[in-house]
Amino acid sequence: MYSEFRSRQALFLALFLILATASCSVKEDREECPCALHIKLENLPLHPVKVIVEGISGREEFLAYGDTVVLARPPKGVISIKAVAGATVNPDGKVEIPYGFDSPPVYLFTREMDLTGKDADSLNVLLHKHFCELSLVFSGPPGWGEPYWAEVKGPVDGILWDGTPTDGRFSCRLDDGLSIRLPRQSPDQPLLLNITMPDRIVRTFDLGYCLELAGYDWDRSDLEDRTLEINLSVTALTLRIDSWSTVIPLEIIV
Repeated sequence: MYSEFRSRQALFLALFLILATASCSVKEDREECPCALHIKLENLPLHPVKVIVEGISGREEFLAYGDTVVLARPPKGVISIKAVAGATVNPDGKVEIPYGFDSPPVYLFTREMDLTGKDADSLNVLLHKHFCELSLVFSGPPGWGEPYWAEVKGPVDGILWDGTPTDGRFSCRLDDGLSIRLPRQSPDQPLLLNITMPDRIVRTFDLGYCLELAGYDWDRSDLEDRTLEINLSVTALTLRIDSWSTVIPLEIIV
């Protein structure tokens, strides 16, 4: 209890010192003074978290490695606050996904605030998950002796600050027992999965449509992870996601 009291005391002291430093005298035009912005970060999914505070006349950047409070001094007026973990956002405001790779574990936050006339304000940052970790489990007739894998192909090659998917080419191999991270998708565009052997594609189907039938929602603030079970036989291919499943007639020549 005493240590918690001392921690709060230290926090209030730091806030007071920054406010004192940032303040203007009563004889000055206070609209020209910066605002003391108290940014709280907690329950961080990954470390570090990069925080960017931008106003009309300045930019501040901070790195957070755990639950903390960031004290920024942006100019009064409309500002933007952004935060990212698990990925790098390029100067164009995009998390890029190179062809042949899956998405990074990207968590993002963005918000605009109007600080006009305010000497101090506060903000809680809540990072949102913009990827789906898809795990793959293969099963098939014993003794076939053929390796199988899947390749996911899609129309999204990146994510913007606000979580909007960007159009581009996505391709990544998915092996048995492993997983890949799929970026947030546009529900009306196809996300394809090829079941592949070394010398041929066994079957191609719309993974995005199957996820939709299984109740997956690409518009959630935080995307959920899923497991895809694929059972191969000589005559059929069975797909299962959670409680949903479908059987696709199939003939494989071995």
